[in-house]
This record gives sequence, structure tokens and C-alpha cells, in this order.
Amino acid sequence: MLEDFRRHLGPAGLAVRPDFTDRYELAAADWLRPWDFGLPLEVGIIGAGLRGGSLTPTSCYAAPDAFRASLAGFSTYSPDFDVDLAEMAAGDLGNITMPVFDPLEGLRRIEESMTALHSLPENMFLVLLGGDHAVTAPSARAFARAHPGERFGLIHFDAHNDVRVMDHGPTNGTPIRQLLESGLGFEGRNLVQVGIHGFMNASYYKRWVEGRGGTIFTGREVRRRGIDEIIAAALELACDGVDAVYVTVDVDVLESAYAPGTGASTAEGIHPMDLYEALFTLGRHSKVGAIDFVEHDPARDVAAVTGRTLTSAVLTFLCGYFLRVRGSGGWRGYDPSPVTD
Repeated sequence: MLEDFRRHLGPAGLAVRPDFTDRYELAAADWLRPWDFGLPLEVGIIGAGLRGGSLTPTSCYAAPDAFRASLAGFSTYSPDFDVDLAEMAAGDLGNITMPVFDPLEGLRRIEESMTALHSLPENMFLVLLGGDHAVTAPSARAFARAHPGERFGLIHFDAHNDVRVMDHGPTNGTPIRQLLESGLGFEGRNLVQVGIHGFMNASYYKRWVEGRGGTIFTGREVRRRGIDEIIAAALELACDGVDAVYVTVDVDVLESAYAPGTGASTAEGIHPMDLYEALFTLGRHSKVGAIDFVEHDPARDVAAVTGRTLTSAVLTFLCGYFLRVRGSGGWRGYDPSPVTD
């Protein structure tokens, strides 16, 4: 199965190292190194910079390497959770090569590659970095194909419902519709959409989601009720009767001030700290089986605000996952005694 992945694997992704080293502080860029296909990994991060699946022109193809470049400015430790990701075996799996003029072939490559990775005996947790939101449908289908006969929930952070009609084929406006119509175990009653913005969707699509049994929490509702209540409800709905949950995070779910580097965020979005709290909770949950982060457009970004915000989101999710697999009580190498050196 690994060869099915490696045939579409491009050169190693961009690597940016920090300008200095500190023997007590590990940069995230020095932690997340290219995978040699030998050392077993707990977490694998892979890029799929699809460029032709968007309804509007974007440069989302550059997002995976923008993420890698940002890691030099982050450490591996979070004082909020007392977790040091340096203790986790994570690897950069590189980028799935995307044909420039054939987005349908790009989508096929994503599905084939991700199916192969999800089927590896190592059973590493996979984080996919898009690309535009069209990558979610083949990625989630791959997760389902690697677990035949199982049922799946969907938790979807976005400004948009992404259930457009298929008049223009598979695009970044159709991934959720594609999954609900795939026959692969995704049912509407286990779909939860979080952070949907006002004036970004048609009433038809809201009715379509609800008609399938899905649940929508708007950005305004998140602000009014609080993210803890919303994510608890989302997990209860998405996990009901399923074997696993797929999570997709479109960065345009955020308030536009925190996400200028994307196609369609507005001021009706959610705050980054609300997204982080939700992702930490999802990382800890035993039924969350895969995740993707999409729609970062580095060409539109301002002072790398969106990119750095998204990098924090990925690392925060991984802190939750760390505590899921390692248990509570912080990381193994932590010494709680005061330091006087």
C-alpha cells in the first residue's frame, strides 16, 4: 500500500530552520522532520496543494509549504496544556503532487494516496493540509475506504455549508454534499457544521443540510452560547452511532481580522481562541480519526497572520491528541520542580 502513496509523492516540502538554537527550547521546525518511511510515526502531516478545485481564483496550493515555513517561529511546548510535542513521533510526509491543469486527476491522487496511508499497519494519525476545500471529499472518502463497513460523523468548521449542487463538478463548494451522497457511511444526522457565517450561503443550502438531518451552529451562535457548549453538542451529535469522526477546518470560519489570507471570511466568523479550544477537545476525543485544514491562501495573507493562526490551530489539535494517546499529566520528560539555572 505504501507504494500507492509514494508514486504521487513529490519532493520534500519546504524546510525553514530557526536562526538560532536554544538547548532548552526546541523549534517546531526542528521537531517535524521529513519521514524516511522507516521510523514508525504517531502523527503524519501531508500536503495536498490542490490549485484547481476552487470556485474563485486562489493560491491555496502554497499553503502546505507556508505551514512548514511558519514552524521556525513556534516551539513545541504549550503551557496551557503542559504538553511538549517533542515527545511525540511526528513526521512530514511531503506533498502529494498536483497536476497543474487537471484538478480531477489531482483529486484522484489525493484519494489514492490517503487510502494507502490510512491502510498502513502503523495506523498513524494523519493531518492533511490543503489546498482548497475540494481536497476534503477525497480525503474523507479515503478514510472511509480504509475502514469498510463503518459509519462516520463529520464536524465541519466553515463560513459556508459546502453542499452546492454539482453543476460545476467537484469543487471547494461541494465536499460535504459529496460525502453525504457517497454511500460510504456518512449520514446527515451525524453532520455538524460550526461557525457558518451570515450572508455567505443560500437558504436552500441551509434547508438541504437540515433536510438531511444535519445540525448548523452559526458563528453568531458560537459567540452567544460559548464554544464549550457548542463543541460538546457537536461531539454528541457527530458521534452518535458512528465508529469514527472526520474533522475538516476551513480557515475562513474565523473572523476576517484573523484570516485575511483566505477567500471569503467575514466579521461574522469565530475567534481563533474558540477554534483552538474546540480543536484541543477534538484532539482528545477517541472517535476523532482524521483531520484536514484548508483554504489558507498565502498570496492574500497580511504579515502571515492567517498562516500563523492556522499553525497554532494544528499544534493545538496535536496537543489534545498527545494527551489522548499518552494520558493526562503532561509529557513524559517534564520535571515540575523549579529551575534555578
